[in-house]
Amino acid sequence: MNKELTIFSVYHRKFPVPECDYIQPIQVGRVFTNLELGFISDDIGENIANKNKTYSELTALFWIWKNIDKIESKWIGLCHYRRYFVLPKTRVIKKLFSSKLITDPRDSYNMEFNKSLLIDISSQQLKYKLIEALSAGKMVVPSQAYLSLELKAEANIKMHYIYNHISEDWYLMQAAVLSLYPEYENSFNIFFERETKMHCYNMFIANKVIFDAYCTWLFTILFELEKTVKLSEYEYQRRIFGFFSERLFNLYLFHNKLEKYEFPVLFFT
Repeated sequence: MNKELTIFSVYHRKFPVPECDYIQPIQVGRVFTNLELGFISDDIGENIANKNKTYSELTALFWIWKNIDKIESKWIGLCHYRRYFVLPKTRVIKKLFSSKLITDPRDSYNMEFNKSLLIDISSQQLKYKLIEALSAGKMVVPSQAYLSLELKAEANIKMHYIYNHISEDWYLMQAAVLSLYPEYENSFNIFFERETKMHCYNMFIANKVIFDAYCTWLFTILFELEKTVKLSEYEYQRRIFGFFSERLFNLYLFHNKLEKYEFPVLFFT
């Protein structure tokens, strides 16, 4: 592993792996299949691998957290086998007598996979830019995505969750957060009612102190929530803890006033 930066990329099936010194693949879901991808798996040592169907990539996050002292890197991150941080794309706008270079404002670039794109997500230039942001004391997070209902009406984070998931679960999550961390009450009410943008995908890079503090906070809440929530019969909605962690990550950033640097995400379709 790289001594400065390691980004763990979560895999549950065979897919090309970037070849660089700072992206480390990690397999999830192995406990449910006979698939062996040939790299680190979330079911080794202290783990919650058997919760992958409801926790999604968080079973990898838990494994990284519990092994953080064995990881030499100064900064540690999480991404997905089809979603990676990438440098903002640019394009040239040509006019009659001049041209202008502009930055693509999208938070995510959806592109059909081809091997040449592996260069974009594993270049040394990207690594240097990530480390530059991290060295300035910032966390690296995905560019914020605007939330809407059916791609029409703008929605705050609370409204967006209730519309797309099971509404009763939102209030169970709120009860779990505030029973464990009552100092979050004001932030919880203000942030989720006001904010209409969100850092998605449970992707981030942070130093070990922030990484450990966040995971301690997050998994304490999720394990408490497990005691009260009733899992849906629908497979998609059963990924509840992965969905909630996306929202809770944003709350954690807001409440703790953590500085952040946004990078767009390249999504392989």
